[in-house]
Amino acid sequence: MKENNWYTFSEGSKKLGKSHSYLYKSMKDRPELFKSTMIQKQGRIWLISDEGLNHIKKNTKKEGDRLRTAILKAVYKTNYHFVFTPFNLKIF
Repeated sequence: MKENNWYTFSEGSKKLGKSHSYLYKSMKDRPELFKSTMIQKQGRIWLISDEGLNHIKKNTKKEGDRLRTAILKAVYKTNYHFVFTPFNLKIF
């Protein structure tokens, strides 16, 4: 059976081609993405296995997702800004 290599979150982030804090931020934002068998904490250091890195790589969206950027462009191109306050419900 193949032995799993373990990396610190910083090393794992660099191995994925991301910034050193990528896995820390991902775990804070989306903890459901990290399975308990793929990560472990030793003292103050978080470790992730090869299996965990592959799981993260497969289950995260690519940068510059076309659908998301198209929606954002459409939202920011509008000429009308809506401001709703309890005292004034006018459209500017």
